[in-house]
Amino acid sequence: MLASTDRAPLLGQPLISALMPVYNGAAFIAEAIESVLAQTYPNWELIIIDDGSIDSTPQVIARYQDQRIIKLAQANAGEASARNAGLAHARGVYIAFLDADDLYLPEALADMLSFLAGNPQFDVVFSNGYVIDERDRRLSQLSDHRPGIFVGNILESLILNAAVITVPVCTLTRRALVDQSRASFDHELMIGEDWDFWIQLAQHGRFGYLDRLTCAYRVHQTNMTRRSGWQRRRADLIRIRLKVLRSNWFGNLSLATRLRFVQLLIDLMPGDSDQQRSILNDEPVTNLPFAAQAEVWRQTGRSHLLRGLDTEFAAECFRTALQKSSADRKSRILLFVLSRLGRWPTIGLIKIQERWVNFNGALWRHGKVKPQPVPAGLGSFKNQSV
Repeated sequence: MLASTDRAPLLGQPLISALMPVYNGAAFIAEAIESVLAQTYPNWELIIIDDGSIDSTPQVIARYQDQRIIKLAQANAGEASARNAGLAHARGVYIAFLDADDLYLPEALADMLSFLAGNPQFDVVFSNGYVIDERDRRLSQLSDHRPGIFVGNILESLILNAAVITVPVCTLTRRALVDQSRASFDHELMIGEDWDFWIQLAQHGRFGYLDRLTCAYRVHQTNMTRRSGWQRRRADLIRIRLKVLRSNWFGNLSLATRLRFVQLLIDLMPGDSDQQRSILNDEPVTNLPFAAQAEVWRQTGRSHLLRGLDTEFAAECFRTALQKSSADRKSRILLFVLSRLGRWPTIGLIKIQERWVNFNGALWRHGKVKPQPVPAGLGSFKNQSV
């Protein structure tokens, strides 16, 4: 049960509601709060939702008496639940997100608000920012880790790559879009709940990019992505992707996006042939053109062999690909080599094919900017590239 404490009346409605969920954040939350108090734009409310902290977080929060700071407390239910509680209490026309270990630069709210006010065609703005460590040392910029800058209708780019936005602290959203899309944070997710939230918004709204540094995203040993094991991260990413795959709008996406999306989903299930087979036989996949279905089955079989997994399932994938499209020469050759010569010659053939593809890709990418490796604290975005 959510309890509200120290809620002083405000003089009129705030224009921006900044939501700050926190659990055991005593080490950094004071600096985060101070970064809001230092904003050059004054018409905001900061809603702090203490998600059952058992350290000194409540005492740190209690020190702040600014009437624009609203303090909520709930039993520990997770970051998604805390953010939803903040949304329910927010009164602003715009919604901002600031985690308790991140920081705003002084002009952040003013810059992002000015962008949306001057660009009514956009519903969400995302910006650049620093990636910092626990000592506030600057490691890189958010733009270094994005696959590119996508604006307008970014749904297709976003479902393929969570790093299109990166982290919530760099964003400002019109509350009207949140209400229209009925977007909320999935409390079943520990990792990627913000990615899932942006996907909900991107179905209805348009995103704009502000090429300014507005924030600092902190990477440290207590980040959620570092505290969560790979199995949990993988399970959450699969859940998000399955929600997209089984949505009523998946079939409206371009064929190239649907094909790549299915391949990314399958790649999250290495060694689980039963789950992979189930996905490949799911209606959104069987609705793909036969040649596209054949490609997904073939890529699944190739991946199985390269990982040293079940040879029989790989052969099943190649056979199924041929059933889907008898003109699929690549699957025919791989099945022939596998059945006549065995696993290792087939793996050798696959690697030769991969080298050729990589060579052509390198020629195409020559001179293009390549995203830098993702810091460990941004781990939920790993293996999600386009």
